[in-house]
Amino acid sequence: MAIEKVIIQNFKKFKNPFEVKFNENINLLVGDNESGKSTILEAIHVALTGMYAGRNIRNQLSTYLFNREAVEEYLASVENGQPIAPPEIMIELYFKSGTLPEYEGNGNSEKSDGIEGIRFTISFSDKFNSEYESLLKTEKIISLPIEFYEAKWFSFSRDEKMPRFIPIKSVMIDSSNYRYQNGSDVYISRVVRISLNQRT
Repeated sequence: MAIEKVIIQNFKKFKNPFEVKFNENINLLVGDNESGKSTILEAIHVALTGMYAGRNIRNQLSTYLFNREAVEEYLASVENGQPIAPPEIMIELYFKSGTLPEYEGNGNSEKSDGIEGIRFTISFSDKFNSEYESLLKTEKIISLPIEFYEAKWFSFSRDEKMPRFIPIKSVMIDSSNYRYQNGSDVYISRVVRISLNQRT
């Protein structure tokens, strides 16, 4: 397992920085329905691949990716005439030492030096400051101004990265909405199930 730790903030269910640590072998996420298990996997997948729900996250930017409470706090502050900074999604993946030495640095939320990892953000872009200020003055904001947001990836060495070139990849298999299309799907599913059963 290349990933030792994940920190998630303002992504879907998780508002305050949420941390989960992994071991080198098999990791099991156990919890009630709607407790955030799938969100953790989605966070890892989008930070490594740039893909969300099978599509490029840059084409999927939406208020619904953000923690609802964080969005509501922002909108309430705008309504009260004292706008706070628009919320930012942050996902950090901390890699096992020696995995990607060129990704080592202190460009992480903990400011820890000598750590290898990736920092993924969906945040308000400063290049839209003048347009945003104009929007605040002239219109009533009733939803997150997602058109002013950008998705970006940085190594902990603070180099901007493209997800296509991040050497570590993940595969997101979500069977909750999956319907078998043909006999080969059934066969592949059976092989995977048998293989997993043999490991337990």
